Formats: sequence, structure tokens, C-alpha cells
Amino acid sequence: MNKKPLIQQGWIRALLFVLLGLPLTLVIAFAIDIATNGMYTYNYANGSVDIISFLEDYAFKNAGLVLMVLIFRTFIDKQSFFSLGFSWKGYQMDAWTGFFSALMILFLGSMILVANKNLYFTNAFFNPRNISAGILLFVIVAFIEEIVFRGYLLNNLLESMKPWWALILTSALFAFMHTQNNNVTILSVINLFIAGLVLGVNYIYTRNLWFAIFFHFGWNFFQGTVLGYKVSGIETGSSIMQQGLMGSETLTGGAFGFEGSIICTILLLLMLLIFAWRFSRKIVYTSTED
Repeated sequence: MNKKPLIQQGWIRALLFVLLGLPLTLVIAFAIDIATNGMYTYNYANGSVDIISFLEDYAFKNAGLVLMVLIFRTFIDKQSFFSLGFSWKGYQMDAWTGFFSALMILFLGSMILVANKNLYFTNAFFNPRNISAGILLFVIVAFIEEIVFRGYLLNNLLESMKPWWALILTSALFAFMHTQNNNVTILSVINLFIAGLVLGVNYIYTRNLWFAIFFHFGWNFFQGTVLGYKVSGIETGSSIMQQGLMGSETLTGGAFGFEGSIICTILLLLMLLIFAWRFSRKIVYTSTED
């Protein structure tokens, strides 16, 4: 499928999605809550929740985002959903690079905190139910957020502006959309913005989503389900490792999790520089996948 878009300018298509598609999805989620619970209960970002409840709530309500992207991609962009960047052949190495890079940042950051006596692990529990739920939850989170922010928004902005400006705009929106989360700080918002740059730096050169999806999943799953940090301020209370934090919240991230730490800032910036150099050597994507 390679037809003329209903709206020619990519930036207008992206803006329309932000102004119409995202709010409409929230309205639908609101309506679902009213219909099923008699009240609005979309509040998992504001306290500790059971991971199964979190999984059901997130997947059920945010699936509408993928449907909205499908509608926009089909009827406004006039392109296939697959063309957002789902080709696997030739991108396996990028995918696994993303996955293990996320693990490396979390491992190094945690080791620095342990060495500095800011982080200690008190116990470990292996609950197959919670681990399975964590895997499924963070796979869904990675797919939905990457389809929306990198697959649709960044993809369209790249048709209208220079790659790094498009990446900066989508990363700013990515950070802004997390400001509703509990215990958010200025530093955590900065880190989320840098994380958006890291997640999208491969896409601006390849137009492929697998690096971002694998990085996003590895980051959330090992941060929350394995190491016991809060994930963007959200606590599921179902991690393998039980941890405690001591000292400055600027170092530890405090109640927001590792994403609120200055150590995270430094490691993400270093990784961004490495990725920008590595992926800029790739051939820029010029055709539409079908």
C-alpha cells in the first residue's frame, strides 16, 4: 500500500493525532470505567497496585491507542500498519542491542548505588504468576508506547522536518505524558526526555521499531519486575528483588525509581552518544515497507 495521504504534511497528521486521537482514546477509557465500575478508576499511576490489576487495566484501556493508530495510518496516511517499522529481517542485531543496552544501564547504575551504599537488597522472591504478568505487561507497554510515539508520531514528523528536531519534539511529548505519574520530579522528566531520545535514535536512521521495543521492554521489566525499582513512579509491589534506598533522592531516584536518578541521566546521555554514532552509519530509510 503506497497511496497519496489524505493530508499531505506529516506534521499536520502528527498534530491531528495528538489533538484528536489521544484525547479520544482517553474519553473511551473514561467511558469504559463509567460503564463497568460506575466511576472513573484510571488511577494506577498514583499508588501501589497489584500487577495483575495493572496489567488488565493498562491493556484494556490502552489497546484503543493501537486501534487509533491503525485508523489514522489506514485512512489518513493511506499506508499499511506494518509500514510503521515492523520488518524483522536485518534488524535482529538492533533489537538485541536495545535489550542488552537497557540491562547494562540498569546493572551499572545499580552497582554504583550499591557501592555508594545508597541501594541494598533485602530479600528475593520468585513468584511465577507475578513474573509472567510482568513480562506480559511490559511487552504490551513497549509495543503500545513505541507504536504511538516512535512508529506514528516520529514517523510522520520525519516527513516534515529534520530528524533530530522530530526526535526532540516526540521525546518532549513522551516525557510530558508521564508527568501525571506519582512522585514526578524535574530530574525524572529530564531523564524521560533523554530516554525518548535514546528510544528514537535508531528509528530516525532506520524507520524500524524493534530496537525501541526491545530496549523499552528490557528497561521496564528489569527495572520493576526484577530489581524492584518503581517504574516511572509506578509501584506494582511484585518484584523478584526486594530493595531499600538510602541517601539523596537525586542519586537514588527516590519514590520515582531509578528514572529519577542523576546516575540514570549520565548513563542515558552516554548511551545516546554511542547510539547516535553507531546508528548514523546506517543507510537512511527511504522506502515504504508493506
